[in-house]
Formats: sequence, C-alpha cells, structure tokens
Amino acid sequence: MKIVFFTFYYPPDLCAGSFRAIALVQSLSKKMKENDELHIITTHPNRYENHREKADNIQKNGNITVHRFSVPSHKSEMFSQARSFASYALASYKLVNTLNPDFLIGTTSRLMTGVLTGISGRKLKCKYFIDLRDIFSETISDLFSQKSKLLSFVFKKTFSLLELWLFRKAVGVNVVSEGFPEYFQTKGLDTSNWSFFPNGVDKEFVNLPIIENKSSKNIKTIMYAGNIGSGQGLEMVLPAVAKRMGSDYHFLVIGGGGASSNLISTIKNNNVNNIEILPPVKRDKLIEYYANVDILFLHLNNIPTFRRVLPSKIFEYVAIRKPIVAGLTGYSAKFMIDNVPYASIFDSGDIDGCVNAILKAENEDIKDKSIDIFVEKYSREKIMNSMAEHIFLLL
Repeated sequence: MKIVFFTFYYPPDLCAGSFRAIALVQSLSKKMKENDELHIITTHPNRYENHREKADNIQKNGNITVHRFSVPSHKSEMFSQARSFASYALASYKLVNTLNPDFLIGTTSRLMTGVLTGISGRKLKCKYFIDLRDIFSETISDLFSQKSKLLSFVFKKTFSLLELWLFRKAVGVNVVSEGFPEYFQTKGLDTSNWSFFPNGVDKEFVNLPIIENKSSKNIKTIMYAGNIGSGQGLEMVLPAVAKRMGSDYHFLVIGGGGASSNLISTIKNNNVNNIEILPPVKRDKLIEYYANVDILFLHLNNIPTFRRVLPSKIFEYVAIRKPIVAGLTGYSAKFMIDNVPYASIFDSGDIDGCVNAILKAENEDIKDKSIDIFVEKYSREKIMNSMAEHIFLLL
C-alpha cells in the first residue's frame, strides 16, 4: 500500500501544522506493513522569514519518504502566500502522478492543500481523507469584511463552493474543533460521519520541571509564544494592556507572522517600553523561556470565525503548569472553562478585562491533578494513534 500525505508545513518548520503533521505521520507509519510506503509531499521550511532551517530535498526513514520543494519567499501576505502555494501545488501534482498512490491525505489550514488533495484523488481515481484545521471560507471572508464587502462576499462564495466540493467527495473528514461542523451543516453538508481528533500535548512538554521565576526586581513576566497574525490580533490588546500595567510587568512575545509590523508600530506609536519581541525559536529553547515566566498569554481576534476554533497553543500552555490569561470567545472559551478551570478568561479585545484577568491570574491556585488529567486525556501521541486507526478503517 502506498499513501501520500500533502502538508504545506512539516518539520523542521515551526508551526502548529508541522507539529500535527509529523505526529500523524509517525502514528501512520507504526501501523503500516514493512513493504508499505508513506510519502510526505511538503515544502522546505518557509513559515517564518527569520527562521529557515535547511532540510534535504528527499529524506527517507524506514517506510517514510519526505519530498520537499522550495517555494518563493513570502511575508504572510495574501498575494505572496498564493504565489508560494501555486509553486508547491504544481510541483506536488507532478510528483503525486508519478507515485501512483492508493490513498491520499490532505491537511487544510490552507484550504488549497485540501483542494490539491481532492484534484489529485479525482485524477488518480483514489480515495482521500481531509484533516480540517481551519474554515478558510469564513476566515478569509471575515478578515476582508472591513476592507471590502464585495471582496469578502466573492471570497466566501468561491471558497465555500470549493469546500463543499472537497468534503462531499472525501471518504472521511476530521475536525480539530467541535465548533466547525455546525458551520457546514448550515451549508447543507452532512457532517454526521465526520471525526473529531483535536490537537494535543506533545511529549516534549510532558513532565517538565517547574522553575519558579525569582526576579530580584520582582517584575512579573507575561509571555505569548506563537504566530503573530491577524487571527491573534495582539496589536488590539497587548500594547494598551502593557502600558496600563506599567514597569512592574514585562511582556515577552516570541514568534513572527504577517501582523508583526502592526504590533511593532502600535508599540512604538504608543511609547510602550515593557514589551519585548523575539523571533521564533526551537522547542528546546522555547521550554527554557517557559520555565522563567510567570503567566502565559493567549488571544484571538474578535471576529465570528475565531469563535469556532480551538487554538493548539492551549494544549501546550496547560502542560507548562503556569497561570494562563486568555482572550477568547465562543467554543475555545467554553473548552477552557470546562477543561482548564484555573485559566483567567476575558473577552477578545477587552483591555479592562485583560488587566483584571492578569491580576486574577497572579493569585490563581493551580492544581496539578487537574493538569495531569488534561495531559493524559489530550496526549498528542494517543490522539494521533486513534486518528491513524480511524484512517485505516476508512481504507
């Protein structure tokens, strides 16, 4: 049996999509026979302009073969991302036709990676499975709604049709958030057979030693680690909150993305001097930073599409066993309230609410037992093993 897995991001790229992809690949590989083949078609690291680690064009390990294509650089802008994807799609389509697989898997934070999977499946007359990590039609429509109502409408119609075509023909669809199916049900899609295998806690973050931050100046450090994009909306809340909290608080942001310049300019324009921004780092270095902060910060932009999502960063944060302050609404807020009772939640974009949440988090009592239960329930390895079993049942 030969399986091809399309994923735009794959390690050593640093992002939620790449971490999820390799976890699923490892679980699939364990369940395959010695003569079976699993081919990963991906890109050379390109997620962040300031973090591009070298990797081989072809990398073989047991029954896994990783094929990497170079794509034009992008700065997380729509046009440059579309150009990068077009390059990847053309090269991937040519390769998959030579591989002649029996089954295809596609991941769709980028909808077009899923569409590439669907088109390839139709051409090769083989079944395909979609791992749905984002509702692209709603996301792009919501993000453009304030700039151009016409563009927002056109994008939503166009990408909604592509989504419906892709999912109706798939042998299986998985969602990473239970907030997704309702959206597609309103579009007339039957989601009763869809599966739910969310993101989870990676083994790198399990059983970490807890290091108390002992600053001689008694300055509290509040840290955000991850993508700095329009979806996070950090510029809406972080500069104002940091200025309000004053010099007794140090805000550390580690990451990069399309909205980095917006965040930096907002910080400068408001003369905020207690926010530090660092580029993305590898996980071992990130864990060192986690060990020496007091509070972990998370925020999603307050637009309809982000009321359905479940950020992968939640699972990582919980495993760190430190107070969490999160600006969330909708499904993710409910998930936190149900599963992470010590987290301090405020409404997205609410500056006063964020300040109050930080003050509350400083005195929050964190119970290790509840975290142990969470980490056990949402072990990435366990979730991906179950997902791999589900995929093989569909085969």
